[in-house]
Amino acid sequence: MYTLMKSEQIKFGNSATGPRAYEQKEVGQYVEFETILAACSKANRQLKARHYVMNDSGKEYYADSWID
Repeated sequence: MYTLMKSEQIKFGNSATGPRAYEQKEVGQYVEFETILAACSKANRQLKARHYVMNDSGKEYYADSWID
């Protein structure tokens, strides 16, 4: 099972300075690896938030490999 995740910046009032905080949200779960990769690519074309793929071990798929 694979999980599609979304990393979205949290807005803090009108402050344009300081560190940025991000919230991680689950978007959906997929059984087939190719299907989730296609869904992730499609979601990232919208440029509203970064989407990424996680496996059951909690590793992120990045640059054709699984990372911690």
